[in-house]
Amino acid sequence: MSEIKGQLLGIVLAIALFGVVFGIMVNSFGRTSTAIGERMVSAVQTSATYQDAP
Repeated sequence: MSEIKGQLLGIVLAIALFGVVFGIMVNSFGRTSTAIGERMVSAVQTSATYQDAP
């Protein structure tokens, strides 16, 4: 009976570990995409004029 409990504990801990890693990755990718989006918006809003070379 203790072997089954140990295996179940191992499975639960593995699922919890993967859940934590997945949560950290989702949060990180979300912040990164937001930062990139903000940089793109600021780049688009920057007005610059380019003149052709004579």
